Amino acid sequence: MRWLDAALRAITPWGWALLAVVALGVFLARSLGWAEALVSAVAAATLLVGAIPWIVGERWARARIGLSAERVPVGADALALIEVSRPTRAATPRQIDLDIGDEEAVLEIPSLGVGGKVLRSVPLDTSRRGLRTIGPATIMRTDPFGVLERRHRLTETRTLVVHPRVVRLPGGAGGIVRDLEGEAAAERTADDVSFHSLREYAPGDDRRLVHWRSSARHGSLLVRQFEPSRRADTLIVLSTDPREYDGDDFELALSIVGTLGLAAIADRRSLRIVESPRAERGPVRPIDAATRDRLLDALAVLEPRGGVGIAAAARASRSTARGSVAWLITGSTVPPRELRTAANGMPEGVVSVVVRAAVGAVPTRARLGDADVATVGAIEDLSRGIGDAGRA
Repeated sequence: MRWLDAALRAITPWGWALLAVVALGVFLARSLGWAEALVSAVAAATLLVGAIPWIVGERWARARIGLSAERVPVGADALALIEVSRPTRAATPRQIDLDIGDEEAVLEIPSLGVGGKVLRSVPLDTSRRGLRTIGPATIMRTDPFGVLERRHRLTETRTLVVHPRVVRLPGGAGGIVRDLEGEAAAERTADDVSFHSLREYAPGDDRRLVHWRSSARHGSLLVRQFEPSRRADTLIVLSTDPREYDGDDFELALSIVGTLGLAAIADRRSLRIVESPRAERGPVRPIDAATRDRLLDALAVLEPRGGVGIAAAARASRSTARGSVAWLITGSTVPPRELRTAANGMPEGVVSVVVRAAVGAVPTRARLGDADVATVGAIEDLSRGIGDAGRA
């Protein structure tokens, strides 16, 4: 029975002592006829009953909780805002307790007139990415003698999402191979927008491609052929194997993923982001990158977990590499052999760029066999670190 459980939880140790006095006094008065014991029992019962009005009711105070921003990057300022009002003539509490994760903030409330309001703010910790649960705001209601007490919930909870830090890259940096105005592939096709040359007609060619004026001058049918333009679709593969990261490398890796992903979204490129599969031959796990907020929200709660490293993740994502560039993001402890295997795991025609997140390292770019390997020591160095890596 919920009401009984709530009633029992409202009794303080002092209240339980008074209940014991009531029970013992009644027992002694009935068994031994002690009038003093009966007086003590009545006095204790009076204190218990008199404490009830102090903790019942719901109108002592009203409160609303809000956030200065629901999503902030790591290190940004964020505040929890609490508005407290006095709806009736009943005395308002002198303090309100606000749960902030595993901690509790105590807010002092001044005396308010009926209908009066006061706004209080509490700075929030944004030093690490993740979710911060703010609230509920509660008040402790008790009687003057501390016989009964009741924690009254004034608000619901709110959630602050702390995103990994991202920076803005120059236009096109997230895709490397540009679209129609960009680079053309080496192969030839009969259907595209970039004209390349004429060739002899072959059986089966579309007659709409015949260049009649040149055919008349040449004396035989000539058809047009084109250079196919490759869409700068982007695939980002993130290793979530904790063995590949040292210190805060994984936090930097998430910032790199967010920065590259937002660059692709800003350039309106097709984007797919995946993380390591759980098993060697398992499927990669997609990360929601449909919008900016959904991508950063997903990265805010992503943690290293058991699974395979970047080489196996690249191999598992091979079937999804339909674009022109694949960014392979890993940590600082991966040996060169694994990096080379990862870069070689992509299909032919897909430019692979391995990015090592190594906090504090000097940004460098190097060739490892046929692979471009960029080392980034801070998210601000990403643009310099990747430079022209992987450009076809």
